[in-house]
Amino acid sequence: MKIEKKDLPQSQVEFKIIVPAEEFEGYHAKGFTAVQQVIEIDGFRKGNAPEELIVKKYGDMIILEEMANIAVRDAYVKAVDEHKISPISEPQISITKIAKGNPLELTIVVPVMPEVTLPDYKKLAKEAGKSDEKIEVTEKDVQDVLEELRKGLATQHKHEHEHVHDENCNHDEEAKEENKTETKDEAKEVILPELNDDFAKSFGDNFKSLDDLKEKVAENLKLEKEQKAREKRRSAIMEKLIAETKADLPEVIVEGELSNMVAQMKQDIGRFGGTWEDYLAHSKKTEEQLKADWRNDAEKRAMSQLLLHKIAQIEKLTATDEEIEVELVRILATIQDADENRAKAYLYQALTNEKVLKFLEESK
Repeated sequence: MKIEKKDLPQSQVEFKIIVPAEEFEGYHAKGFTAVQQVIEIDGFRKGNAPEELIVKKYGDMIILEEMANIAVRDAYVKAVDEHKISPISEPQISITKIAKGNPLELTIVVPVMPEVTLPDYKKLAKEAGKSDEKIEVTEKDVQDVLEELRKGLATQHKHEHEHVHDENCNHDEEAKEENKTETKDEAKEVILPELNDDFAKSFGDNFKSLDDLKEKVAENLKLEKEQKAREKRRSAIMEKLIAETKADLPEVIVEGELSNMVAQMKQDIGRFGGTWEDYLAHSKKTEEQLKADWRNDAEKRAMSQLLLHKIAQIEKLTATDEEIEVELVRILATIQDADENRAKAYLYQALTNEKVLKFLEESK
C-alpha cells in the first residue's frame, strides 16, 4: 500500500493512497461475505447465495465496492498511524479508481488538530485576572431580597366601597334623592407578611429566627457575587489568551461550534413555547444568515477550546475517572434516556476545562 501525505490549508491533511491489485484482491473473501449476508436470491436463504448468481444478477461492482469499503478503513487507520496525526472529525473519502484486477486508488482528506502556538499564558492570565473588586454584601442587598420574599408570600384582602352616583345633578335636592343609585366596587389590598421570626420559620425548619434567614440570604448573595466575579475574571483571561494565541482554525471546528449555537438557541426558544421557524420569520433571516452573524463568536469559542486543550496537555491537567463518575451519576439520574458514552465525553471535556481555568486563575 502506497500512502502520500500532503498538508492542506485550515489544518487538513490529504492522503493519496494506492492499494496494489494483488493486495486489493486479498479483500475479496471479506467483501463477498459482507455482500452475501444482505443479498436475497430466490431459492437460497440469506447468507447462502453463491457468488456466481450474485454477480450474474448484480454485477461485479457490488462486491468490489464492499471490498473497497473494507480496504479504505484499513488504509485510513494505517495512514493515521504511520503519520502520527490526530483527526478531529470524520474524513472525506473519494475513491478515484476501482476496477476488477486493478489497483484501488483513493483520496482521504481529514481535519486534524491544528498546531497551536500559545503565548506566555501564565503571565497573561495573571495580568488579565487582576482585580481590586471587593466582594461585599450590604444590609440593603439583604433587605432587597427579603422584600422580594415578602412579596412572594403576600396575600390579598378584598374591600367593598359604596359609590353614590347622582344622575340629575342640576335638579333640586328632592329629585336628587330619588334618582340616586348605589354601586359597589371591590378593591384588593395586598398585605405583606411582617418580617419577624414567624416569617423566617415559614421557609423551613432550618430557620429558627429572622436573623437565621438574614444570615443565609447574605451567604447566598456572597456566593452569587463571587461567581459573577469569577466569570468576569475568567472572561478577561480568555479574551486575552484568544487574542494572543495563533492557530489555523479548521473549518469543521468552527462549523461544529455554529451547529452547537443553533441547537442551543432552538432549545431556548422551545423552552418558552416558540418554534425555530417563527424565530427565523421574526428575525427576517435564514439559518445560514444567522450563522454568518455568529461566526466571529463561533471562532472565539473554537479557539478557546483549542487553547484550553493545549494547556491541559502541557500542564498535564485532566479529569479523573472518579470525578467523571460522580457527575455521571447525577446526569443519568436527572436526564431520562441520556446517552452514557456521550455524557462521559462531555464530562471529561467540561471537567478538564474547569481544571485549566482554575489553574489560569491561580497563576502567579
